[in-house]
Amino acid sequence: MRPPRLQRRHVLSGLLLVLVISACPDEHRPLTRAEVEAITFTRLERFGTEQAFDFHLELLERIRDSLWTGGGPVLGCGGSSGDGGGLASEPPSQDPSITHNQESGVDEGDIVKAVGDWFVVLRRGRLFTVRQVEGALQPVAQVAAYPVGFASSTWYDEMLVYGRRVVVVGYSYTLRSTEVGLFRLDDAGGLTHEGTHFIGSGDYYSARGYASRLVNGTLVFYMPVILASPRGQPAELPKVRTWLSGTGFSAWNPVLSRMDIYKPLQTTLWPMLHTVVRCDLNARDFSCTASALMGPQGQTFYVSREAVYVWVSPGFESWTIEGEKYDPERVRDSVVYRMPLDGGEPSALRTRGRPTDAFSLRENADGHLDALLVAQAGKWGRELSQVEGPMALMRAPLADFSPELAPFRPEHFTVLPGPTQGLRQNRFVGNHVLWGSGDAKDSWSTTSGEQRVWVTDLRSPREVHQLPLGHTVARLEPLGAQGALVVGEDPAGLHLTSLALGDGGPERRGYYRHQGSTQGETRSHGFFFKAGADGGGVLGLPLRLQGEQWRHLTYGSAEVSFMRVDPDLKLTSLGALRASETSPVYDACSTSCVDWYGNARPLFYRDRVFALMGYELMEAHVTGSAVEESFRVTYLQPVR
Repeated sequence: MRPPRLQRRHVLSGLLLVLVISACPDEHRPLTRAEVEAITFTRLERFGTEQAFDFHLELLERIRDSLWTGGGPVLGCGGSSGDGGGLASEPPSQDPSITHNQESGVDEGDIVKAVGDWFVVLRRGRLFTVRQVEGALQPVAQVAAYPVGFASSTWYDEMLVYGRRVVVVGYSYTLRSTEVGLFRLDDAGGLTHEGTHFIGSGDYYSARGYASRLVNGTLVFYMPVILASPRGQPAELPKVRTWLSGTGFSAWNPVLSRMDIYKPLQTTLWPMLHTVVRCDLNARDFSCTASALMGPQGQTFYVSREAVYVWVSPGFESWTIEGEKYDPERVRDSVVYRMPLDGGEPSALRTRGRPTDAFSLRENADGHLDALLVAQAGKWGRELSQVEGPMALMRAPLADFSPELAPFRPEHFTVLPGPTQGLRQNRFVGNHVLWGSGDAKDSWSTTSGEQRVWVTDLRSPREVHQLPLGHTVARLEPLGAQGALVVGEDPAGLHLTSLALGDGGPERRGYYRHQGSTQGETRSHGFFFKAGADGGGVLGLPLRLQGEQWRHLTYGSAEVSFMRVDPDLKLTSLGALRASETSPVYDACSTSCVDWYGNARPLFYRDRVFALMGYELMEAHVTGSAVEESFRVTYLQPVR
């Protein structure tokens, strides 16, 4: 049995950075103006030659070595973190995705997908298929998510489907690579392994977001690569190799050359390679291409149907410039990069602040990139000093993105009020953006002044509405284009408040409290809203008992709750589908004992309603006042 791998994720990254910064030596000389100009560029252009790229890294190393007294660089002050089959063209399924995606047309990795009459489930390193027949569910197959003979400390997290091809995505700590397993689903529900491929990368999976995207048959990854390699060793660039059954691995095949990397627009002594990798699932052989640019290490990414946006903040670097007064709270510019999915030239925009997560960004159909941002060091800079507020909305025309890094444009920004504590949540819904704060740890102690949601219309962002809730904001979700759901917690349980987002301003419409409950899944995919023809619909959300908010990593949820959303957005409970008393089923933890991406989902597919909870899959029918179970199956079969 493999134990949970706690080194895996960024859950402890905030604490790590605090320890890192506190370990930095106090005595250091400032950077000279000449050094800043030598390592910072004003236009996005490629290095052009391998020698130019290598020289830049050598120059950074020399500056780092001379910057601090009392020895060489340390982690956070210049050191490394130490983390170190044939494919046939096939059209995708026409069925709608059962995944709660952020962006229409951009499918995200998940733990369950629908392929025609089949559900495919990824759990604890294995794939399972369940057939949907009239009035029943039939478990058919289960296979390992890795090829026979292969063993590695891989976390198998996400799954995508394209036609009859199933793509399993994980991260291998042994090989320091993203693992991509390809399987084919046949007409009988069997799964045949087609190939497993590895893309060299760092561990970039987060506790809030999903790593993989699928856009028009192209598998898309954003992969940051730390460039601070040991002295004398070349930087490791993204590359691909294949597992060859019985013989080991093929040779590494580079997907990016040093001469194609774009020079840094931001001053950084410890750069990261911000890389977008694209793998064509329509190609006969598994092949990938990549685009990359150099910048500081702080980043958030968002994928639209046209491009990957990478928001790069200065990160945790600490240095001064000769002749300038040091201000520890000074605001440094961030840069947002636009990297087209077709491999076209990247462009950039100078900005301020940082997004909370991918939901803070949206490429609008009106030709703007909208971003809800948090101030760095609590300040926005002198250009916006006439107003106060911890948040800001940026609305930047896509036409303003350019290879040239233009000066900061204050007119793109509207400074906004917002929460001052708690884990921030935000969501774009139609013409509105909503934000608030609170999580399971601080929701019971958060002051009443923070128990509200802020809403503004993108067309008049200075008009901000504050709606008191009586509970914190632990989740924000759209209910169509004109409604939103706020989920929060307090000692009484889980609270659901619906909002109408009309032109006359937002209004509270519905409310329901789940006594003594908490969310069973904290990620975005745990929720799903199925819109009805009348403007209302049905929503589903996994629940568990209070005090068990992290048990979804190892145990199935207690239930999946369903609620009716009326056309006027009033909320009515339909009841819940509950896990069996015999759940969880013992599975011997053959690959992993942890469900990092959860194990429960409400599923709405082809006018049918299902719930996934651990190793149970059940179907229900929704009446006017209740959700009633029709049948359930345990899809885990005894292991011989």
